[in-house]
Amino acid sequence: MLIDNTLLLRKTFPKVREYYRENEEILDQQSIEVMESKTGIETIRFTTSDEKALMVHSLYDPMREAERIITSQKDSIKENTHVFFYGVGMGYHIEKFQELYPNHTFSLYEPIPEIFQSMASHRSLNQLITDNTKQLYIDTHLMSNTDYLGEFLSSNQAIHLIVLPSYENIAKNKLQLFHENVKSAITNRRSKLHTDASFQKLWVMNSLVNFKEVLHTPNMVKDIECNNFQGKPALIVSAGPSLAEDIEYIRHIKENNLAYIFSVGSAINSLVSYDILPDAVCTYDPGKLNHKVFEKMVAHGINDIPMLFGSSVGYETLEKYKGPKVHFITTQDRASTYFLKDELKVEEDLIIDSPSIAVMTFQILNKLGASPIIFAGQNLGYLYDRLYSEGIEYDHIQSTMEKEQIEKALTTEDVHGNMIKTSHGFNSMRTSIEEFAKAYNGTYINTTKGGAKINGVPFQPIEEVLKNVFTESLKKDEEWWNQQNKYDQSGIAVQKDFLGKSIQKFHVTLSDFNELLRNIEKYTKLKNNQGIQNGLVKFDTLYNKLNENDYYRHFLSFYIRVHVEIMAGEIRRLNQEKDVVRKGQEIVKLLSRFLKHCKEGTKELEEIIHNTL
Repeated sequence: MLIDNTLLLRKTFPKVREYYRENEEILDQQSIEVMESKTGIETIRFTTSDEKALMVHSLYDPMREAERIITSQKDSIKENTHVFFYGVGMGYHIEKFQELYPNHTFSLYEPIPEIFQSMASHRSLNQLITDNTKQLYIDTHLMSNTDYLGEFLSSNQAIHLIVLPSYENIAKNKLQLFHENVKSAITNRRSKLHTDASFQKLWVMNSLVNFKEVLHTPNMVKDIECNNFQGKPALIVSAGPSLAEDIEYIRHIKENNLAYIFSVGSAINSLVSYDILPDAVCTYDPGKLNHKVFEKMVAHGINDIPMLFGSSVGYETLEKYKGPKVHFITTQDRASTYFLKDELKVEEDLIIDSPSIAVMTFQILNKLGASPIIFAGQNLGYLYDRLYSEGIEYDHIQSTMEKEQIEKALTTEDVHGNMIKTSHGFNSMRTSIEEFAKAYNGTYINTTKGGAKINGVPFQPIEEVLKNVFTESLKKDEEWWNQQNKYDQSGIAVQKDFLGKSIQKFHVTLSDFNELLRNIEKYTKLKNNQGIQNGLVKFDTLYNKLNENDYYRHFLSFYIRVHVEIMAGEIRRLNQEKDVVRKGQEIVKLLSRFLKHCKEGTKELEEIIHNTL
């Protein structure tokens, strides 16, 4: 590697330099041949592991090829597009990109470290690594390098991928894995943003409104006697379409006290239809229509089943159900984690917010020591073109699937080894169960015929479970839920007072931000670099002060979390911006939008806090 390139990497991307320093001697340079093209420009011939000799660039005219690659992408490169190059090679296409788009940022990824090493031994990196080069990723061969996913997970810019065409053959398997990783990352990010946008306000509002219920009900994992459940079988009954097939077996389990039955979500409607009452109904959905799940139960006058509720559940659910209640604190609950912070141990007492109530209940039963934990009706896929079991119909949700929806659905393996249709949501639930099953490492059984295969939760038909597992009746405490919580509430008043003072300080900080915004805007218009720079330093100070404010940190930042995440991502991007005037212009636009969301959010949130606390 040329000495100037070594110095440049040490300065700009020290991790890359360190990798080559430690591994330069062991990289397989026998697979690389640097040679002259017909136009006299250097190109590379790469020999694959199966002895195929492939050209990285044209053997005839690499520069013309590079121009053709970049010009073919012109319709996809807009004003603010960030370009991600997969395959650096000799870097000719990257040079051409900079020539045509001198103001655009870009990142580089080289999956074959030997190629980058050879290039850096023949060409100056100054032509590739500039102020606009945001990241340089090198596959190290030592481990799976997925650092690049950070860009796709956190950037708010449009990212356009340009693959050097030869790498579709040279790095075929790596490129396929790269595409799969990026697709998965983007899908997960979109799903998270959609979930956050839908529920960010409800999570905070519900936790504040429900806090009085939390203070007057027992905590399932702190106050309920573990001996009631430890070492005893527990059946999680979900609302999947397979439930109808097993309903008589569940009736037998109930009548003979063979297991604790926890009905999750909509399953209660099927159970009520068949006159089977579970030991608990479980709910956590923060949505405003969640209470409709229990309308049939309420209409039948059933008010003696304990409702196990997540503390950020839709508050209407708790208002409408008059029976006994037991709570668990979710990681989305801002009120309980703030006012009872000294009473709660994060790992032991909080239930991690998950894609379904079945997953939340699974966590709780593991913490209580129930064994084995058995799933019924947990299809996590489509069966008989239905989402829900028979006996479950809603006005606001379809129970059956349209043909077009099924055709577009994903596929996954079922418990019998067949492929079935599923959705991103169901897939997320399945992987979540798998992760917790691995973490808790208990004894689990999946009885769902035709349901998705769940790694770590082996399938066993419910008929066999009745023979081999449910061998004796349990001696149940019929009022296991009838306990008092043990929260020390003496510090809540002090916390409330401190929160009120934090709200006042927050408004002072907002005023300071408004004044700063006017100053940066003024200096930006004057192109006064020093004035802008001073403003940016003040911005960092105020932004840190904002993030240390109790009200913002514990409540408002969660109430407007999508905008907070966008703000954080943009700040990370702008920290790499070298042009002070451009940075000032971007900060003005960014801060204006952010302050608007802060003002709108706090107006709503302060009213909720006033009415609930």
